[in-house]
Parts: sequence; C-alpha cells; structure tokens
Amino acid sequence: MSLMSTQSKSLFLTDVHAQLKRRYKPKPDRSAGRLSVLEAVVYGICHEDTTREQANQALSRFKDQFFDWNEVRVSPIAEVQETLADIPDPQGRAERIRRFLRQLFSKTYGFSLEPLTKKPLKEALKALHAYEAFSSDYVTATVIQQALGGHAIPIDSATRRALERLGISDSDLPSLRSILERAVPKNRGVEFLELLEELAHDTCVAPDPDCPRCELRKICAYALALKQEAQQTAQANQSAAKAAAEAKKPAKKIAKEAAKERPNAAPAPASAPPPTAKKPPAKQPPPAPKSPPGKRGTGK
Repeated sequence: MSLMSTQSKSLFLTDVHAQLKRRYKPKPDRSAGRLSVLEAVVYGICHEDTTREQANQALSRFKDQFFDWNEVRVSPIAEVQETLADIPDPQGRAERIRRFLRQLFSKTYGFSLEPLTKKPLKEALKALHAYEAFSSDYVTATVIQQALGGHAIPIDSATRRALERLGISDSDLPSLRSILERAVPKNRGVEFLELLEELAHDTCVAPDPDCPRCELRKICAYALALKQEAQQTAQANQSAAKAAAEAKKPAKKIAKEAAKERPNAAPAPASAPPPTAKKPPAKQPPPAPKSPPGKRGTGK
C-alpha cells in the first residue's frame, strides 16, 4: 500500500492532472449525453482493457447493426462477436454482454434499468449486483460514473499499471479506486480518467514505458528510479574503465605519476661511492755513502 497521505496524494494527482492536460487535450462538453444504465454496462464490458475510442465505436455498432437489445440477446455469439472484432477477446466480451441481456430479460421482461437512477446509489448498486456483469469492479465503476451520477473512477489493468509506476498503488482494485476517488474531486474525475487512459495507452505502455517521451518523467517514481539506476551504471562503467586503463600503464610511468602526486616527498639519498684502497708510500732510494775523512798531510 502506498504510504503517501491523502493530502499528499491529492496534491500529487493535481500536479499529474495539470501536466497531462498540457500534453493531451481533453474533449469538451464531457457531461453531455449520459448513458442509460444498460448502455453503461455494455460500454464498461467493451471499454475494460481497451481504449475509449474502441469502446465508443463498439457501442455505436451495436446501435447501428442491431434493431434493439432484444435482437442482441437472441443473436448467435458469432454475430455479436463481429461487432467487437477490433478489440481484444471479442468472444469473451460477446458472451458477457449476451449473458447480461438474458439475465436482465429474465428478471424484468424488458431492457430498461432506468428506475434505478432515481434510487439512492447504494440501493441501486445492491440491485445491480444481482447481475453477473457486476462482478467486474470496472463495470460497476463505469455504471456509477456514466449512468448513476456518482463519483467513481474505473481502473483497468492499463490505468493501474500507470498509477503504480507513478507511485499510487494498493493491494486490491476497489481499495485503489477508493484512493483515487478521495484524492480526485468528482468534478475532475471524468477528465482525470480520460487523461490517465491517454497516458496508459501512449507512453506508459507494457512491458517497457517510453519514459523519455512522457510528460511526467520528472515526478514519476518509476522514471526517477530508472534515471538513478542509469546514472549509477554509468558511474560504475566509468570507474571500471579507469581501473582497466590504469592496469595497462607501464610500471615506470605509474611510479613517475605517483612521484608527481607527492611533490613534497624527500628525495632518496644518493648512494656514496665505494671506498678506494690506499696505496702504500713509494720507497725512497737509500742515501749515498759518506766519503771517509781525508788524512792530514805532513811537511817534508
């Protein structure tokens, strides 16, 4: 569960909303043309894990290609599936839609749930949960938002992925939806969801988001973690390259550079020359012999 306080989430999601609004231009007059309860159920089944455009087109084709909802109820699955051919799991969605219509007809003998719009929201939801389609929290939230006038923000796998990367998460889907509905006011709920869906299907895709092109890269927890990881990897690679370059230097060059880095180190004392042997003194020649004293002569 996210540890961010409700106020912090509200401020953070307000910032997210503002930045996404600059990138994706919301469609005007979003409040016009509220769906009927039945249409909102079909729309929710078509929209979960698809784009808004795909869901709108599917709902339009149901209205154009079938005379009424009873015809959809009695048509073969293959024909219903053709209406959903351009969205994922068309057979599964076709079975869910036809099963809902059959349950509705067996309970009401008709195809209108509009009396529920005049009941309190909790009472209306209690009646609707008798239908298998409402086992999906996404369908439930879609009906609340699109038909019953309540505050709900439907979350499918794509929008949940974007929220978790932003740092907004919870262990189960209804709890995550409650976090959003407390942090995002009702008057901005529809627009916020539309912008979040644009993000989820444009840049915050699976499996790898296009973070450099994302408007939220400076505040997104996932993008910031990727950036930090890339910086750490670059620093590690730089250190490894420097160490490898140092290892290739000759020993003498390393010693020379080490000596430059220690300019105040005392120089090593010069080695003294080895002592030389003293020569013996040269021999002096012997002195010349003295002449004997001469004899004195006698006179004659």
